[in-house]
Amino acid sequence: MKVFLIGCGDIARHHGRAVVRLGGEVIGGFDISETSAKLVSQEFGCPTCTYGEIEDYVVKADYVVISTPPTKRLDYVEMVLRHHIPLYMEKPVACTMEDAMKIKAMADQYDAKIMVGFAHYYRPAYRKMLELVKTGMFGEPVDIAFSRLSPGFGFHAKNLGASWRTDPNLACGMTVESVSHDWKLITAMAGGFDTIACNYAGTIASVPKFDNHTSITIRLRNGAIGTIAASWACDIPTCSRAYIGTKGSIFLTGEGMFEFTKLTWKTEDMPYAESIQFNDSYDHATGDVIYYAHEAFQKSLREGSEFETPLSDGISALIYSLAAKKSSEEQVTVKVPDWGEVASVLG
Repeated sequence: MKVFLIGCGDIARHHGRAVVRLGGEVIGGFDISETSAKLVSQEFGCPTCTYGEIEDYVVKADYVVISTPPTKRLDYVEMVLRHHIPLYMEKPVACTMEDAMKIKAMADQYDAKIMVGFAHYYRPAYRKMLELVKTGMFGEPVDIAFSRLSPGFGFHAKNLGASWRTDPNLACGMTVESVSHDWKLITAMAGGFDTIACNYAGTIASVPKFDNHTSITIRLRNGAIGTIAASWACDIPTCSRAYIGTKGSIFLTGEGMFEFTKLTWKTEDMPYAESIQFNDSYDHATGDVIYYAHEAFQKSLREGSEFETPLSDGISALIYSLAAKKSSEEQVTVKVPDWGEVASVLG
């Protein structure tokens, strides 16, 4: 497939590599940074374009990838959707509900095909975890415990390099930008939420709205409880994603924020726990992680099937993230709509 990239940063190049690996072609790229655009051009042997030329490339593409900061993408989204070209959109879809609803309105107007890039949902280790949970072997959910801690942006109160994440004009913080992944992974296994309570903190004084630590407590609609502990400023990289049910438990663990290397489970009728080792690394094989998402996207396009991470998931993730921020800022527990119930927010 022929793909056009809007946004040519580091993650965009991983998208391009996934496209090529699947036998496709990057036909062009746009970025406000000439340096970033040049890197894409050099790697994929494709032209770059000006802002005014974007739609000339959009109409030539089988689909478009938008990986610009979520604070700066409404105009790009409309440039793609009005030509009825499928869109792969990086998460979070937006930073405000106002922008998210504008995207939804455009999607409805143009009957758009949009998949949100919750890439970790498509990874082999998580897919195996989800498969086992869905068999019912662990029973109903009781406690969903996610923890992911590692060095990152704001580590030891320092900005680790230039990034839109710590740009005062673009930053949205960890709770919106990164925890969006966790909302999708949890709801796919255990269903939607009823309430969210949160406390977050940031370690870069010059960017007060940039949080890089967050501690979240949730109550699911089925009565289960859950927690998310996340940090971009921890010296020891580690992660654990656990489903504790009425009949057993399953853990996905690794030495890094998104390292999925060991899946361990035990049910009440098993004498010993069982484990599977995975070579499923985000730190060392980011391209593989992005590849699985593009593979799923292209399969849905070919078959005309529904996306497993549609726009409604992206909006639901934003609703939950903003609820978490509201909880922290106002010191209240926030009631939220069920996953996918975007209409209830509108009205």
